[in-house]
Amino acid sequence: MFNMKNLMTRALLALALSFGTGAAMAGPTYHITIDTADYAGTQGYLDLSLVALGDAAPAFALLDNFTGNFAGSSVLEGSASGDVSTGILLGNRDLINAFTALVDFGGLFSFDIRFDLDDGKVGSTFSVALINDAFDGYLGSPGSLLDVALLPGEAPAFVANSSLVAAAEVPEPATLASLVLGLALMGSMLRARRKQ
Repeated sequence: MFNMKNLMTRALLALALSFGTGAAMAGPTYHITIDTADYAGTQGYLDLSLVALGDAAPAFALLDNFTGNFAGSSVLEGSASGDVSTGILLGNRDLINAFTALVDFGGLFSFDIRFDLDDGKVGSTFSVALINDAFDGYLGSPGSLLDVALLPGEAPAFVANSSLVAAAEVPEPATLASLVLGLALMGSMLRARRKQ
């Protein structure tokens, strides 16, 4: 027997799954948090860099949704553009590509990041570091707080070198909406079957 409600429910489920597939193809977003409470009352620099390794495949890091006490002064080096309010784009075209900002330590700094990496044999490294106000020493670690290895064909590999930094994957809103819609539709199909 033809059931229009059942047909519509299945069509909505297929539509939800197709939207989820598009979001998954876009690549994940990661949320980075840096705790500078140990350095309260001082200034220094937040340094974000993308370094090409040898003959690296073209790579980009898009950083946005910045929070924290930025003191206003920043420097872009190499293949870097943008600012904290509009977002930063780091490429790996030059040997060193960096965004360095003067900050007031004492609170949390955070941002979201997405990576885009072309095919090739050699990758790049994205790094997060805190530098003292004299710009002659690292804070929180003997080097970078966080390194992310970007190798063609592989997911980004995060290596935290300090407890001051945390990285987590951010679920895409379309993926969450697809999951909720899919679960709701499956529940309605189960209820409809029980009534029959």
